[in-house]
Amino acid sequence: MQVNKTTQFYQNQLEKYELILKTAKSKVRSLGFARLAMFLIICASIYFLGNEVMLFVVLPIELAGFLFLVHAFLDAKDLRKKVSLIIDLNKNELLTLEGNWSNFPDGFEYKNGAHPFSLDMDLFGPKSLYQLINRTALKAGSNKLASVLSYGSQNIEISNEAIKTFSEQVDWCQNFIIEGQLRVQEGKQRSITELKKIDFPNKIVLVLKWLIPIMSFGTLGLFLANLIPISFLIISLVVVISIVAQFLKSSNKVILPTTGLENEVSAMIRQLELLRIMEVQSQQTKGFIAKLTEGEDSFLAAFASLARIQKRMSYRENILVGTVLNVYFAWDFLFIDLFKTWLEKYSSKLEFWENQLAEVEVWISGGVYHFNFPESNFASFTDGNDFTISELAHPFVNQQKQIKNDINIDSSENFLVITGPNMAGKSTYLRSVGVAILSANAGFPVLAKRCVIPKVELYSSMRTSDDLTVESSYFHAELTRLRFIMDAIESGKSTFIILDEILKGTNSKDKEIGSARFLEKLDRLGARGIIATHDLSLTNLSEKNTAFRNVYFDSIISGSELSFDYLVREGVCKNMNASFLLKQMNLVD
Repeated sequence: MQVNKTTQFYQNQLEKYELILKTAKSKVRSLGFARLAMFLIICASIYFLGNEVMLFVVLPIELAGFLFLVHAFLDAKDLRKKVSLIIDLNKNELLTLEGNWSNFPDGFEYKNGAHPFSLDMDLFGPKSLYQLINRTALKAGSNKLASVLSYGSQNIEISNEAIKTFSEQVDWCQNFIIEGQLRVQEGKQRSITELKKIDFPNKIVLVLKWLIPIMSFGTLGLFLANLIPISFLIISLVVVISIVAQFLKSSNKVILPTTGLENEVSAMIRQLELLRIMEVQSQQTKGFIAKLTEGEDSFLAAFASLARIQKRMSYRENILVGTVLNVYFAWDFLFIDLFKTWLEKYSSKLEFWENQLAEVEVWISGGVYHFNFPESNFASFTDGNDFTISELAHPFVNQQKQIKNDINIDSSENFLVITGPNMAGKSTYLRSVGVAILSANAGFPVLAKRCVIPKVELYSSMRTSDDLTVESSYFHAELTRLRFIMDAIESGKSTFIILDEILKGTNSKDKEIGSARFLEKLDRLGARGIIATHDLSLTNLSEKNTAFRNVYFDSIISGSELSFDYLVREGVCKNMNASFLLKQMNLVD
């Protein structure tokens, strides 16, 4: 029922915005024709009226009308592009509900083989958790989301509240996302903290911003008063242009990087304006937003003033306009000085502000994820050692086909030892637990009915490969990974370990002895976790140590049919299916 409600929302969004797009396209065409018609009218007026006085009455009105139509045309094009992006977003959300989220950025650049769990949990890359969750628009938001999923949230309680708030306003969230995407190009974004790296010219700028207008307007006034000949006026203009040209290189070092961030600043301003009008019940979230958007020195106010400086700086891009502005108003020097004053006031806040807005994009991503998986719930953290997750599922599995399992590790237990045949669901179960822990630590909802766990750091060893570039065997690579995990435990961290068939790279007897001793040491050090294994000898650990408990997955073989129910059970698996599968695929007689 809930899934249908989610699907219906996106379908309604599509229908609504497709109608808006149709109107927007029509408006763009109409304004395009009107703009062309006004241009032809202006040309006709100049041609037919010539030097008549009426031209000086009509032409200003026609030019004003033309400029109005130009701005209206550009606004209509922006609306058309925005609506098209929203339509694409809703189409992608519907595909996500069907199990295909490949159209969202996958975060491949964040892959890190040395991370405690990201490779094993499919955190980054194609068909990854990051790709499923990511709804960020700005690069800072993408970086923040990758960091939060990898290392957890600094304030889980605020994240929970904000994500819940945003999950209830997905239409607003989509507008927030698109406002960022509309104004910046993926792959070409820059951080606003780059403004702090700008190298300003020396203090002579303060003199020139006053000296040049005095010289230019002074000589022009004297010329108009017939006190100096035109040659003096020309010499004065040449001197001023020479001064501006001499400082052009140093001026460009300030102006070009500043105006180069116009799109990023414009996107942030629009997002902040949307934040300001958002309806929020949570006092913590409301306070967070107020600090960004209210007051003369807020993020929004500061960037609104920066946008005005950037816009005026960009006037000089037209050579004729730029020359006039610099000759009579020392335009470059005036706005370099204004920007320097602005930067001196706000440079210490830029990184903090960018991080705060990135946090909002992370919460929006979490809100959309919660909306797409309405059966998800936020975790509760306990001061004790009980580890309980009820009706746990993995978000990669189609919602209509999900099999939900529980995991319970009470305070007297440290490890679950999972046995079971191939393809019975062991690895998916391990990853479901891992995703639940990392989601809880990130302040994101967990795909479970209930999640009560202690605050732990997740470490895993499920995928290990040999590295020919450093002559590392598979076994050595696995030992290195286990040493990495052991170092974390021995450093005193509260850890939860997920292991899948450890010591695969050695013979059976070594594996049996080594695996048992390794798990016994983990237990002595106070580590907790889950291990999946085909080695039934490890299930004997529970007979002499109550810190270990056996659970299993099973397969059902009926004649020539093999099936699975993917449900976890107490005890040790007795059925294995490797021989059956070999026979079914005619690999053995």
